[in-house]
Amino acid sequence: MTVAAGLWSRVAVGTALSLMLALAVAPPHPAERVPVPAAIMVGTLAGLALFLAAAGRRPRLPVIGSSVPVLIAKVGFFGLWATNEELVWRRVVLGEFLAAGVLPAFAASTVCFALVHRARRVLHACTGAVFGLLYLATGVLASSIAAHWAYNVLVAALVDRDRLRAEVPP
Repeated sequence: MTVAAGLWSRVAVGTALSLMLALAVAPPHPAERVPVPAAIMVGTLAGLALFLAAAGRRPRLPVIGSSVPVLIAKVGFFGLWATNEELVWRRVVLGEFLAAGVLPAFAASTVCFALVHRARRVLHACTGAVFGLLYLATGVLASSIAAHWAYNVLVAALVDRDRLRAEVPP
């Protein structure tokens, strides 16, 4: 099995397990305040704004290096990854703590999200806070998933571009 296939399978299994956990635990969730299509649009725009704030430069479309199927696979992978993390940190953790109040639930999911990321914990605390606020404000998990997905795709495109630039001799 290739490294990419192994990573894909781990994230796919992780997402399936996260979904089963969210369904089995069935934690409380904020009241839906925004229709799903609008929440997805708000989330996507928030992911873009978050990237602009964190990267300090405008986004570039992902590099079509080897092939379009590889690009589609990368974008799909980041979608699964974002879904997995949002199910765990917003739907389950934030949801489970909602009984203690919105602020403790928000703080717990944000801090835990930042702590599980080994690098740049302050940045992850900020991104986790944005994703949590989106979920609380819209009441729609798809909003935080869209933001997380958009942000991750743009960061990956930036990393790919920088890596390709470093590989090209002057």
